[in-house]
Amino acid sequence: MRTFVLSSICALLLLHCVCTSSQAQVILNRQVNAVSGGQGVVQNIHIQYTIGEAVVLPITNGKTLLTQGFQQPEELPKLPPGATPVKNYVIFPNPAVTNTKIQFDLLTNASITIEVINPAGQNVYHQFLQLGTGRNLVVLPVNHFAAGIYTVMLTVNGNVFFEKLIVQ
Repeated sequence: MRTFVLSSICALLLLHCVCTSSQAQVILNRQVNAVSGGQGVVQNIHIQYTIGEAVVLPITNGKTLLTQGFQQPEELPKLPPGATPVKNYVIFPNPAVTNTKIQFDLLTNASITIEVINPAGQNVYHQFLQLGTGRNLVVLPVNHFAAGIYTVMLTVNGNVFFEKLIVQ
């Protein structure tokens, strides 16, 4: 009887997982930069192909960059009301000596405030930024902080996130 109950619970859990739909976090909008291409049918299989730009000269430093010609920019779905606009909030290196980096993904364009609070509760650093959707990286100089444990407070559109930071 017990194995029947466990089997039934497992079957219901599996059925629930199969029937529940999930929403994608990121939508890939595929675009192709091509110099040529074509299409054809081989044994009832429709094939489309492109020949990408083989070599691109970037403006920044003039070095040659090889590419396949594909660009897949990320587009995030519209943020539902009340949803958290920040994902994957991390501070590294932690502990830090000279600089630390604050990395997070924004699901919408946002006004953010970064504050660092010392153990006495005093605000020792404050920065306001306007950032866009996607992965963001902010460098935080800590070389002028005394050694100790600090609290980094990230405020994004009214949502507040905390993380401990150790300065050596």
